[in-house]
Amino acid sequence: MLPRLLALPPGLVDNATRVRWELLLEDLPDLPMSETGEGPALAPAAKVLEGIKNSENPELYAVYPYRLYGVGKPDLDMARRTFARRRVKGSRGWQQDDTQAAFLGLAKEASTLLARRFAAKDPGSRFPAFWGPNFDWIPDQDHGTNGLMALQTMLLQAEGDRILLFPAWPKEWDVDFKLHAPKRTIVEGRYRGGKLEALTVTPEARGGDVQILDPQ
Repeated sequence: MLPRLLALPPGLVDNATRVRWELLLEDLPDLPMSETGEGPALAPAAKVLEGIKNSENPELYAVYPYRLYGVGKPDLDMARRTFARRRVKGSRGWQQDDTQAAFLGLAKEASTLLARRFAAKDPGSRFPAFWGPNFDWIPDQDHGTNGLMALQTMLLQAEGDRILLFPAWPKEWDVDFKLHAPKRTIVEGRYRGGKLEALTVTPEARGGDVQILDPQ
């Protein structure tokens, strides 16, 4: 987050604040890494001091929500290796595997996890969207929210001026979409039978920032 703050236009923050950000950025340690038989991978911590009891994969926070690794970014293979080696696997409740798979451009993994998430249902509830209890209670809002995030991320990823379309989309899934991107941009389209039949970008000037990738 600090590099993004430091990239703000001059005048939005005072110089003393900017200096503090620069000093803090210099003091931050590198991300912890581990060596595997296949190459380096992100580690959950520089040193684990006691038995592991959590149900998360903190090493993958560098993929999402912090977006340090992903499609079109350096060390994608290393990040994918980290995802493949994750200790806790799943797509229920607050688990983020499907979204992280999407940011890594893993269409097969993301679609499988997403379908599994939305197929889940609490047998004691009348409404299908009353997921849970998973890690908490019924209805489990985390479950549906993470599914929606994964679905949109499979279709569109935006960072800075760049907009990636279909970064982790399965080629056999037809879709009509209308999604919002930064800078008041709307991307709307229709994909049928393996072909992008229609695409509208508003405002038109942002059309040049859209990179259309091949569904997988």
